[in-house]
Amino acid sequence: MTSLFKPLCTVLLFFAAMPGFAEDWPGFQGTARDGVVPAATILTDWSNNKPPVQWTNATGPGFGGAAIKNGSVFILDRNGTAGDRLRVFDLETGEEQWSLEYESPGRMGYHGARSTPMVTDKHAFTIGPFGHITAFDLEKRSFAWTKHMDAYGALPPKWAWTQSPLVYEDLLIFAPMAENAGLVAVEQETGKFVWRSKDIGREGYGSPRIVTLAGKEQILLYTSTLVSGTDPETGEVLWTYNNIPVKRAIPTPAVVGDDRLFITAGYDSGSAMIQIQKNGNAYTVKEVSRDKLHGGQIHSALPVGGHLYVNLNTNENLRLRGKDADGLGCFDTTGKLVWKNDNKPGIDRGAVIAIDDYLITLGGEDGVLRLIKADPAGYNELGQVKVFPADQNRNMIWAPMAYADGYLLVRSQSQLKCLDLRPERLSDQR
Repeated sequence: MTSLFKPLCTVLLFFAAMPGFAEDWPGFQGTARDGVVPAATILTDWSNNKPPVQWTNATGPGFGGAAIKNGSVFILDRNGTAGDRLRVFDLETGEEQWSLEYESPGRMGYHGARSTPMVTDKHAFTIGPFGHITAFDLEKRSFAWTKHMDAYGALPPKWAWTQSPLVYEDLLIFAPMAENAGLVAVEQETGKFVWRSKDIGREGYGSPRIVTLAGKEQILLYTSTLVSGTDPETGEVLWTYNNIPVKRAIPTPAVVGDDRLFITAGYDSGSAMIQIQKNGNAYTVKEVSRDKLHGGQIHSALPVGGHLYVNLNTNENLRLRGKDADGLGCFDTTGKLVWKNDNKPGIDRGAVIAIDDYLITLGGEDGVLRLIKADPAGYNELGQVKVFPADQNRNMIWAPMAYADGYLLVRSQSQLKCLDLRPERLSDQR
C-alpha cells in the first residue's frame, strides 16, 4: 500500500497560551490506561442536581475517545471518506482551537475514527483507521512526521486499526502485529526507528499499555492470539500466554496486585485471571482462575476498592435481549464473579469509567449516563441523566469516556459532549 499523506487544511482559531491544569487524561483510558481516576471529588447528588452539559460539538461517526491535556481536548475524526482529522477544542468552552487533516481515503465496516490520540506537552500522536501513524507538533500546529503500518509488514485488521499509540520516556510505541514486528518503538521527536519485537499475535483491537508486573516495567498487549509482556527499552518479549481463545481481542487486561492480570473478552471468550512470576531471568505464567460464561466485549475491567467492575455485554448475550444478558458485573481479585445486574438497567456495549469510589456508565443504545457506587454488595445506582437521544437503529455509543478537572467527555456517532461534574459549580450558583 502506498501512503497518501497530504495535508488538506489547517484551521487556527485560538492562539492563547495553554495554562497548566491539575489533572490530565492524555490518552486512551487516562494516564495509567486503566480507566480509573483514583482521587477526585465530583458531583454525586444526581437526583437533585443532574450534571449539565457544558458544551456540544458535532463530529463525524466514530468509536475513538477524547484525550485531555493542558486544558485542551483532542479527538481523531474523519472528513467523510476523504481523510483523518485531528481536532482540538478548549476544555471549558468547547471552542475549536485548531485542526489538521491528511488524506486517508476509504470506507470500512462501521465507518468512522477508531482510536484515541496520545498527547504530550510537545506532540499529539494518532493512529488512523487505515494505518497512518502521525505526529503533530503542538506549538507549530503542524505535522511533525508520519509513518504507516504497512511499512512493517502489517495486515489491516478486519475492522480497521483501532489501537491508540503509547508513549514511554522519549519513545512512541505501536503494534503492527506483524510476523517480524509485533511491537515497534520510534523516537517521538523524529519517528526514527529504535526497536521492534518478535511476533506476539495478530489482529488485535486493543492498545499497548505500560504496567509493572513481578517487579518489572513492561508493555502489556492483548492480541487475538496472545497476551504478552515486552521490555519497553529493548523490545524483548518477556512472556506470553495463549490459553484463552479469542476471536477479536479488544479490552486491555486489568492489573490486580503486583503480579496478576484479569483478562476479559467477548465472542464467548469469557474471562481469566493469570499470574506472572519471575524466577531469575525467566518468567512463568500461571492461570489462577477461569470464567467461561462471563466476558466483556469492548471495554476493560476497572479495578476499584479491591474489586473489578466490567461491562459484560457481548454480541452473544445481547442477541437474546435480556434472557441471558449480563450487564454490569463485579469480580473479586481471584477472578470470581460476585454479582451482575442482568441488564437492569442495560448499558448495551457502552463505556464505563471509575472516578474515586464511583462508576459512571454510558448506555450504548439509550444514551443514558448513570452514576453508580462501586459496591461489591450489589448494583447501587445513585442517579442518571439523558445525554444522547435513543435511536431505533442502534446508537452504537461505544467510545471510551475521558475525565479531567471536573469535566466528563462523552462521544456518540455524531456529537462530542462535555458534562460539568464539579461540585463547586453549585456553590458558585448560590
